[in-house]
This record gives sequence, structure tokens and C-alpha cells, in this order.
Amino acid sequence: MAATRTDGRLSTTSSAAARVREARSSRFSALVVSAVLVAASTLLVGALTPDVPVRSAGVFYLLAVLGASSIYGLWWGLATSLASALAFNFFFLPPEHTLVVNSSSDWLALAAFAVTAVVTSDLAGRERAGREEAARRAEEARLGERLATVIATASNLDDALAGLGDQAARTLGAETGVIVRGAGPSRRPGVLPLELNGRAIGELRLSGGDPGLVDSPAAGRIARQLAGLIALGEERERRMREEVNARALLRSDELKTALLRAVSHDLRSPLQAITAAAGGLGFAALDDEEQELLDTIGTESGRMSRMIENLLDLSRLTAGALAPAADWLDARELVEAAVAELFRGEPQERVRVRTAPDVPLVHGDGPQLQRVVVNVVENALKFSPVERPVDVLIAPSEGGVEIAVSDQGPGVAADDAERIFEPFARSDRTAEAAGSGLGLAIARGLARANGGELRVADPVDGRGATFSLSLPAGGG
Repeated sequence: MAATRTDGRLSTTSSAAARVREARSSRFSALVVSAVLVAASTLLVGALTPDVPVRSAGVFYLLAVLGASSIYGLWWGLATSLASALAFNFFFLPPEHTLVVNSSSDWLALAAFAVTAVVTSDLAGRERAGREEAARRAEEARLGERLATVIATASNLDDALAGLGDQAARTLGAETGVIVRGAGPSRRPGVLPLELNGRAIGELRLSGGDPGLVDSPAAGRIARQLAGLIALGEERERRMREEVNARALLRSDELKTALLRAVSHDLRSPLQAITAAAGGLGFAALDDEEQELLDTIGTESGRMSRMIENLLDLSRLTAGALAPAADWLDARELVEAAVAELFRGEPQERVRVRTAPDVPLVHGDGPQLQRVVVNVVENALKFSPVERPVDVLIAPSEGGVEIAVSDQGPGVAADDAERIFEPFARSDRTAEAAGSGLGLAIARGLARANGGELRVADPVDGRGATFSLSLPAGGG
């Protein structure tokens, strides 16, 4: 309702101003009004002359001059002053009913009329210009209030702008207007560019008005106002989208965390039973085929156990409940324990561990850092050919120890160097390989929880992939 009343005020004000401008620009109306004013002054002077000296009564002709010049400007004021001087001379100055000017006082009266017309028209023009400027500023203020209210409360900015172009056009004196967002600068007539700090916001396309209207100061003010409000509306829409996305992501994370906890806990109990049963069968007398099946059960149950531990670790990392119990650790012993866990203590030749001299102790949680190394080495073994080894180099680095794990697999693309550390993310080069996509995410999370960092490094000899685990040093 408030918007409707605002529109009515704007329309009424604009219509009244248009009618006044039309009346002022009409020559016929100016002629009629000037003639009526001169005639009325003549009748008034004629009525007063029996009691008032004629030269004193002639001052009433100044009223006609004042009225004509204030309404229609200087030239009609001068014309009215000349007509008043001729009427005063013809009807009241001797010799009457002639246009002969016999004295200097008559010329003085004519000059007084002319000066009055000039001064009055100038003062009236200034007052009229100030009044019109104030009316325009008031219309612009009401328009700005209307625009700000609609843009701030509208659910869609484009729908809000659909009806605001006409309001802006009527305020400028045009008939209709359309606001186009995102349009570049245009030099077409009747198009008002909307810019904010040199950035194109759009344009206001006017119709039914003076083509030079877009160059007026009022058009510049309205353009800046529109550009600022549209920019605020766009920023509001962007923040609303971000808020919706953030809420959706939060709900997704909550659901994912709840699912991980439920699945991991439900799988842990039967897996422990399978592992215990397989361990019990290890003491039985089995033939080669049975022993091979038992080894497969043990290997795959170990993989599943590590997957469940990864799920549990991921849920704990997400909840912030995985606090490390820091201690002094030997980096080589840490790596050897991780390799032994992967191969269940059996001799192996696929992982080659090298240690540089003078490697300091590291400071961190032993089981957590061992899981980091297990996940990284297992990932390297998964994507390396069976006949190619995986190299692990332990060396001192600036302020800590670096454990570099290099494989001979397909490598990691530069675009995937960060994405592969996200939960359930897989590289396009390794999409067909088995796995859940959790190992590297868990490894990086545990490394950061212990003050370290896991990243993709430059591959050795330009082949495969190299993962660098940097850990803080704990002592000599």
C-alpha cells in the first residue's frame, strides 16, 4: 500500500509540473494573460484617478509587469511593460488618447516599467528554478526510498527492477523506462548508463522523453543512485546464495558424519569376530589351498580393519575429538612399524626404506603418525606396478623431518594435487582402482593434528607420484 501511495504522489507531482511547464510555454496563454493584466491595471487606474493623482496611480501598472514577468519570463515582462506604458500614455497622460510623449517623466515611467520587468523576471526565474530543483530533489528522494525498499525486500532482484524503470523514467520526465542489468556502456540516445566506481552495472533505457535528458544533472544523480542500489541488491543475493549453500553443506556434513559413525561401529564387531576366527584357524593343520584361503581372509580383513579405522578417524577429525598424545619418536622406527603392519610382519621387497644421516627425533602421537605412513605407503603400493618398488626416504628438513614416499604409478595431475586430499575424492587417472578415497584425507588430517603437513611433491625422476610428510622435530 505504501508503494502505491508513493507512486501516486510521484505521478501527481509530475503531472502538475508538466501542466505548469506547458502553460508557461504557450504563447497564446501568455498573450491573453498579459492583455488581461494590462486591461485590469488600466481599469484600476481609471477608477482611482478622480481621487488620486494620475502619475501616482500609474504605479499600479507595475502589478501587471510583475505578474507577466514572474510567470512567463523576461521577454513577456518587457512586452507587458511596453503595453502598460502605451496604455498609461494613451488613456491618462496629456494629451489624452494620443501616443505622444511630451515630458521626460513619461519616458521615466516607461523606463521604470522596463527595469521592473527585467528585475522581476530575473528574481522570478531564480525562484522558479529553485522551486523546480527542490521538487526534483524531492521526487528523487522519494524514488530512492522506493527503490531501496523494493530491492531490500524483494526475493528476486530482476523481478524488483521490472517496475522500477518506469518510476525512474517518470521522475526524469520520460514516459517509460527499462532497467537492463549487466549491459555495457552504450552511446545510443535515450540510454542512461549505470556505473559504480567505473564498473558497468547496467543501463536505463528511456522512451517518450527528450533525447538530451540523459545528460542532465538529475539523470546523473539518479544513475548513481540506481547503480549503488542495484550493486547492493546483487551483493544481497550473493550472500543469500552463500548462506543457502553453507546451510546445505552443514546438513550434508552432519549427515555424512552420522553415517560414518553408524557404519563404522556396526562393521567393527563382526570384523573382529572374523579376524579372531581366522587367527584361531591359523593353529589348525591346513593344506596349501586352505592356508591360501586363510591368508586371503587375513589380508582382506586387515584392509577392512584399516578402512573402518579410517572411517572412525574421519568422524573424530570432523568432530574435533582426535587429540594427539605427543611423545618423542624415531622416524625410521615409525616407518618400519608402518611397513610391518601393511605386510603383517612378513618379509617383503616392495618397499625400500632409506634414512639420511643425522635425522632428529620427531614429536607427535605414535599411533596416529604410524597410520599416516600406513595410508600413504598403502596408497603408493596400490598404484605402483607389482614389479616396481616404492621408495621411502627419511631426511632432516628445515625445522623438522621429511618422509618422502615415491611410487612408479600414473602420477597426480596438477589440478588434482589438492582435491585428492578431500574425503571420497578420486583422481581421474586412478578412478578405476579399488579404494574408498579416504586414506589420503585421513593421513593429512592426522598429520595436521600433530603439527605436520602432507602434500604432493615433485616426482622423483619425473615419474610416478611423490608424497611428502613433514613432521616437527622433537630433539637431537
